[in-house]
Amino acid sequence: MSTLNQPGILPVGIEVDGVLHREFELRPQKVRDSIEALKDERAQTDESWLGLDIQSRQIVKLGTLKPEQITPDLLIDLYDVDMQALMEGAAKLRERLRTFRADGGQAAPPATGTA
Repeated sequence: MSTLNQPGILPVGIEVDGVLHREFELRPQKVRDSIEALKDERAQTDESWLGLDIQSRQIVKLGTLKPEQITPDLLIDLYDVDMQALMEGAAKLRERLRTFRADGGQAAPPATGTA
């Protein structure tokens, strides 16, 4: 895991093919995420879908799912409390990224536990 990535645990989780997935890891948002997301017609006309698409690209781990399985179509079925956990993880990540260079290039270790 990159020192800038943020781990967390979804309170409820999402079930795929009978397997519950709760542990996640987020990476910082990149410009590429926004550009790639806008290739989806739904993201071009729906800000909520754009946000969901970008969020799906930031998730580098969600249980044992393969990266290509982590899509907006998957995340749309999350419970609100799980989406809140992802959003809180992303907020922690943005704060750590904001202070990264101010700390001499050393990122604080990511907070663990439930987000």
